[in-house]
Amino acid sequence: MVSQPTTLTKNDPACTLHVCTSCRPSGFPREPMEERPGFKLFKALERRLKTNQLRHQVSLQPAECLSLCKRSCGIALSSPGAWTYLFGDQDPDLTAQDILDCVSIYLDASNGQMTRDMRPEALRASILGRVPPALSGEDVG
Repeated sequence: MVSQPTTLTKNDPACTLHVCTSCRPSGFPREPMEERPGFKLFKALERRLKTNQLRHQVSLQPAECLSLCKRSCGIALSSPGAWTYLFGDQDPDLTAQDILDCVSIYLDASNGQMTRDMRPEALRASILGRVPPALSGEDVG
């Protein structure tokens, strides 16, 4: 069975911010989970979003693992019909606001396309990749 594209409504968030909650530097203890930097980053973003104007535009989602172990903490930013970005090297104590600033820029950018100089300083050198928007059935062949 072929999956059908998701139809968004006006009440759906405009983008999704995935945070790797299992992220931890090499040698950092696995337990307790709440002490892992990735989990702390997720919680810091969750706290900030509660009072941020973006709270209705962003779906903040925990990710079990983004496979960025050598560049923890990792996040992914995506939206239907827009570029997807993958970042590493995020600090739970320092970059939560920079990440939300980047989300705001992403939402304002055409197709989510952000040049290096558009992103906050903390998210310039930490980019690990970007993926072009998926083609819809109408765009293919």
